[in-house]
Amino acid sequence: MANFLVIIDSNSDRRLRYIETIRDKLPPIEGLAINSVEIGDFFAIWAYGENSYVTSALEKTSAAVVFGRPVGDDVKDEIGAGRILNLWQHDETRVKAFYNGFYAAIVYDQFTGLTIGADLLGIFPIYYWNYNGVALVGSSPELFRYHPYFSVEINPYGLVSILLLTHSFGCETLLKGVKRLGAGKLLRFDDGEICEEIQYKIRPSMKHYDLPFSAHIDILSDAIKDTMARHTPANKNYSLLLSGGMDSRMLAGFLREQNADFNAVTMGIDSDIEMKTAKRVAKSMGIEQNKIELDYDNYINCAEKQAKWEHISNGFNDIFNWGYCKLLNQNQNLILGHSLDAVIGTRYINWAYSAVEKRMSFESFFANLNRWAIKPEILKKLFCNNFYSGIIDEIIKNIKDTFDGFSEIESQKAWCFNLYNRQRFHVGASAFAMSLEAMPVMPAIDRKLLECAGAIPAASIAERRAQMEILCSRFPKLARLPIDRNSYDTTPLMPRVRYLAAQEIRKKLQKIFKNSTNAKIEQRYYYRIYDFDNKGWKAVRNKAEQYRKMVYHIFDKDKLNTILPKPQEQANLREEIADASGLKLLTGLMLWSKGNL
Repeated sequence: MANFLVIIDSNSDRRLRYIETIRDKLPPIEGLAINSVEIGDFFAIWAYGENSYVTSALEKTSAAVVFGRPVGDDVKDEIGAGRILNLWQHDETRVKAFYNGFYAAIVYDQFTGLTIGADLLGIFPIYYWNYNGVALVGSSPELFRYHPYFSVEINPYGLVSILLLTHSFGCETLLKGVKRLGAGKLLRFDDGEICEEIQYKIRPSMKHYDLPFSAHIDILSDAIKDTMARHTPANKNYSLLLSGGMDSRMLAGFLREQNADFNAVTMGIDSDIEMKTAKRVAKSMGIEQNKIELDYDNYINCAEKQAKWEHISNGFNDIFNWGYCKLLNQNQNLILGHSLDAVIGTRYINWAYSAVEKRMSFESFFANLNRWAIKPEILKKLFCNNFYSGIIDEIIKNIKDTFDGFSEIESQKAWCFNLYNRQRFHVGASAFAMSLEAMPVMPAIDRKLLECAGAIPAASIAERRAQMEILCSRFPKLARLPIDRNSYDTTPLMPRVRYLAAQEIRKKLQKIFKNSTNAKIEQRYYYRIYDFDNKGWKAVRNKAEQYRKMVYHIFDKDKLNTILPKPQEQANLREEIADASGLKLLTGLMLWSKGNL
């Protein structure tokens, strides 16, 4: 879609000088076009790709720009810039006019001021800063630094939050004074004052708690079917990001049911288990499959873009999206199954469960979240300034208060917190990078689907129980195909007898040839690309190493050198993906420090 920036400044000379300064710096990747709109003290500018979908409406004293395709609650509900312009100008209609799908919208009126909002989960990033009557709003805080009023200063609360969770928490960012707009909120700026308004909040209920499991399956199936009809109208062509896992093959089944015109795109190489299983799905459905792969040589470029434009607010694991976006430029409407498992089949509810204590708790949930970042006791020793160490417990308390505020039911707390945090940042961030060259379609961001899933008990949706049953009962042909679990176990959900027999033979052969060259090739896609010691990550680590000294005034030198190995050293990790996540955070922070510390 677009990387945008908005400025409101009554000093026209200063406003225009700032725009001219950042104009050429606005495109995060090469080949993007630039457009803008100006009314009075308001100026909006955006860089967008060939397949981006951007609409605008301009009247005498007002304007609107919409990035993406907001989706209404009705199948035929087309939401355009003109409609949002009319609704968001008025107090009585503004907070009620929220939409489904991945999008962001800007509305400015000379009499009612500026309003900016995004999707229900806040996945589309919106950052803002204001001082002395000047407001800056953008999809990245990176260009704020060029305004003469802005001073680059690190925000301890933002830094500690990221190091504890591997992503931002609340509205905090790495830069002092810069906030990220809350999920489901509108940003309002008028008469020099800036504030957030609540537009939508997920409200889990117990509506379906008394119903049997079979009823839950029917209710969820109907909700997904209706959601797909809303988000994928029949008059468009689609590409489905097809992995070998459960979410995308389930979406493929629903797309086939509604006779949608679509092809498949799969990331990886032929030897990946994910590619092999996805290929079987595509062949079974008779759809074209396109393969894309990011070479290790591109990792440095991707890492630098992520550090620069995202400020590690979404963690530093998925740097690849900045490379994949250029490979997706032939896919105008790209259907993403991202976060769908978190909505209807989440395993994250289990993160709050302690098998030892046989109960749900925040402590268990936080321990699983923090496993992907840096443990509090290690973090306290890592900081060389006691102030940083002192706010760790304060931030953990704020995280707990937020967790407890979602519901009275422990499983619903975990479900909501995951959607508003890990899914929003760690998972959802890929949508923005991809959107620069494609138009993401995200069925998981849908009010009716969220409210439906939020009313079903954990016993049905946890551990992907309902999702597996939907796939088996509704699409048995797909359920009989091998499935990727990010492991070497690809047993179908509904395996045939001949498959199980062949599997036993394969196991025996693997024991015989376990020392062969082929056995040493990593075939698990995510283990391969996330490997902190692979050629691509080694290059990133070498690049970041140049800036290790930049963070010594924040971290104790000896502690940092103990925790984060030098590039030439092998990382000794017990769990290759999760344990590397915190190390990648520190690596990303060093890259970010190049222009900020």
